[in-house]
Amino acid sequence: MPAAHVARNGFTVTQDLARYMASAISGIDNFFVNDPTWAIDFAPNGTMVQLNDTMYRKRYGDTLETVARYGAQAFYNGAIAQTTIAALQKANGTMTLDDLRNYSVSVMSPSQITYRDFKITSTSAPSSGEVVLSVMKIIEGYDDIGQAATLNISTHRLDEAMRFAYGEASHPSPCPRSRQRKGCS
Repeated sequence: MPAAHVARNGFTVTQDLARYMASAISGIDNFFVNDPTWAIDFAPNGTMVQLNDTMYRKRYGDTLETVARYGAQAFYNGAIAQTTIAALQKANGTMTLDDLRNYSVSVMSPSQITYRDFKITSTSAPSSGEVVLSVMKIIEGYDDIGQAATLNISTHRLDEAMRFAYGEASHPSPCPRSRQRKGCS
């Protein structure tokens, strides 16, 4: 309910949010203003909200409250589901109400590694959390990674670590190599 309260009662547009909005429309049509669905929240007076303006997300607040009161099924059935599917199909999506009704959540155990004395927890397969953890274990071996003097080689090492980690992900083993070094946990 705290998030619903903030969405309904407004929050200040921060520098980060203003930058993200500008980035989202860079070089394309300003959908925040020109698409009525987005404009309700991002351009309620016909112009895009700016730094330090108060922004409201009343529909989002309503959605959060509905799910809080009536549980997850309120999202998969009823008005929220119908609105979601209508919006997706309007944008040429193929999801149906039956897809939402038949969806079942899979709860997976998270994966963890130790990276330079920090415990990092991420999602497990099939998401890309395992890839991120693998990359972190690979670059852990380079003491100078990310330093200004080694920016070029650090970038190269990071790129190669990502290639390798995605390669691991496409040929999964019961215990990803990133965690075999310290034992699976």
